[in-house]
Amino acid sequence: MRRYFFILAFLLTGCSSGDVDEFVAPDPVDPPPTANPPPTILPIYNFEIGGVQGGTDMTVDVGGQFQVRIHLRDTLRGSVDFEPVVHGFQDVITDAGSTMMVTVTGTNTDLDGTFTVNLTTDVRGAKEALTIMGGAYHGAFEVVTLTETVTVNMITSDLFPYGVEMSLNGAAPTFFDWAEYDSLLTDPQAETWQRRASVAAATFGHVIDRMFEIVGLLDSLEQTESADPIVSACDEFQGTPPAGVLLQGEHVLTRLGSGEDLSPGDVFDWTLTNCWFADSNSLIDNSMRMQNYVEVIDSSNTLTRIGFGANDNMSGGVLYFDWRVAETLESQGVYTIDPASLIEVNGGFSVLFTQP
Repeated sequence: MRRYFFILAFLLTGCSSGDVDEFVAPDPVDPPPTANPPPTILPIYNFEIGGVQGGTDMTVDVGGQFQVRIHLRDTLRGSVDFEPVVHGFQDVITDAGSTMMVTVTGTNTDLDGTFTVNLTTDVRGAKEALTIMGGAYHGAFEVVTLTETVTVNMITSDLFPYGVEMSLNGAAPTFFDWAEYDSLLTDPQAETWQRRASVAAATFGHVIDRMFEIVGLLDSLEQTESADPIVSACDEFQGTPPAGVLLQGEHVLTRLGSGEDLSPGDVFDWTLTNCWFADSNSLIDNSMRMQNYVEVIDSSNTLTRIGFGANDNMSGGVLYFDWRVAETLESQGVYTIDPASLIEVNGGFSVLFTQP
């Protein structure tokens, strides 16, 4: 599974290998004494994930083997807890009733086609892995086509083995541990409905990971209030980098706003060049654009709304442009890239965080 779908498939381990580490900007310059105090940031925000302008769907090419199109229609909603809780992870709860549509193409098998993912209970997960557990998500959802309904129950209770129970059209459920469920997509012996259920969960995890990618950038946006973009070095390869890749790449965050101060409607570009993240062994290239910045601060100086999306009759969201992520492998100090591990993301989504 990791070989072909390593970004999407790590939902069930709670640690997506292709996740971009949180953006680390230079230390901010202390504001002058007369500057307004920064707004209060709440520990919990609701989130809304939806489509972007013109119905541009997010598409993921997986190793040149097949493609996944994610149709979002403002249908993933929930809450994010940014304070550490039990076992030191950050909660994300996606509400029951959330739904998205997924289309798989290019496999030349029965897996090709469109299905809908419907959350039947709240699905709770973690940004970071829970090392004491086999998986970091629990809850239930359905995978629905014209001819079948697969129910998926992700189990993380101490009273049961950690894993997944799946049932086709109301039949008796079959249990899979997390590793088995994760690998169903590339298991030639697995039935199509089982493989489809595996890609459904992985796709959902991919969207949540992209949301946290944006969360990692929000704190850095104010550092773009100068005319110069923020240029930061990426991790340096501790050995020989893959062929054609720099020993140490960089990432650049640029604000395209018209004024000196950060303000609603601003646009940001984030460009990565041979940017390697040692913790995840991932190499990332190309760019994303965050359009129509939304920020609302109330009379008590509390941040009540932030993100990128439609606002004041303007469309917006996060758009990826050939966003390429590959897993790097190291042997005797030499790094290589497995072409089958490469994913390329285009299109995008809107994401807004609001006061509960």
